[in-house]
Amino acid sequence: MYHLLKLVRTIKNKHIYQSRYYCSITNESSKETSYDRGLEEARELIEEMRLSGRQVPQQISDADLEHFASIKSKKQRKNFMTFMYRRECLRLKDKEKRLEKREQRKIESEESKEYETPLANTLFLKRNQRILESDNWKLSQGMKFGQNVVFDFCYDQYMQRRDAIGLCMQMGYVIHANKKAKESFHIHFVNHLEGSLSHKELVRTTTKDAYNKMMVTMSSQSLLEKFPKENIIYLSPDSPNIMRTFDDTKTYVIGAFVDATQIQKGLSLGIAKRLNVSHVRLPIDYYLKWGSGGNKNLTLDQVIKILSAMKETNDWKEAMKHVPIRKHTGMKTCGQNQPTSSGQEPAAKDNFIFSRALRP
Repeated sequence: MYHLLKLVRTIKNKHIYQSRYYCSITNESSKETSYDRGLEEARELIEEMRLSGRQVPQQISDADLEHFASIKSKKQRKNFMTFMYRRECLRLKDKEKRLEKREQRKIESEESKEYETPLANTLFLKRNQRILESDNWKLSQGMKFGQNVVFDFCYDQYMQRRDAIGLCMQMGYVIHANKKAKESFHIHFVNHLEGSLSHKELVRTTTKDAYNKMMVTMSSQSLLEKFPKENIIYLSPDSPNIMRTFDDTKTYVIGAFVDATQIQKGLSLGIAKRLNVSHVRLPIDYYLKWGSGGNKNLTLDQVIKILSAMKETNDWKEAMKHVPIRKHTGMKTCGQNQPTSSGQEPAAKDNFIFSRALRP
């Protein structure tokens, strides 16, 4: 009797386990079918937008299609498609420029071959220019001996996905500008959490292999855990303190933040005050003349170029040459609305926006 009851219990448990297993399989299959159905509806909607004459890219990746399917608002869907369309147009223009330069180099090389004489047995041979221009040599030198410049990635909650894409594009420009500088900085990423919005987009846009080979120091630690508080200077557009000189002994912090969708003031200043660290802003209003509709937004690579120029020359007028001419009408004369010796701004205050908008 005991063995019979034990056999019945095992049969019941096996039946319950099988039923749960089959239910889990059906739930997973239903989720997959609903996911595929959502992607198919998103493709049909994109095709309808294309046929109606709206700005829609010709090609769209699976990740972008999945993000488009997750958007519920019609206006946000339209804005996202417009953003992807403009990005595709920029890529096509860059591709055409590269092809034109390649053809021009071919023509120049063919013309130069007509006048070249064959090389005799010489001690020195011609080397390829790419070998002489090593990409990572200056960046590795900066990582060993360069001054610290930190990008704070604690702004993911204030950015949309298109802002994160723009941030990743600007990070590529930042590394390129740092490579071209005479004295490269040691670039750090702090609060760079795995799985965050900026981390996902950075891995996706640069590929996993290129992401692991970036010549920067990445850390999930906070700013104060990584660097001493007394050496930190936080660059904020809303700071009342004006940066007068460049200090080689300090660690300059830049917010890894793009607010092209909606300009948000006071974020970086609030974080600097919360951390109780020093904060300054660049004196662009005191060296540049702005037009009535002048756009005072600076991209992250422009900030790096300004800091590099100040490190090399310690001349603000030379550093301000890295601000595009289309944004201002010229340099101000010497002594006109210059910052005071205490670093505070003069009585006539001219507020400006230092948001890191998308690279034009």
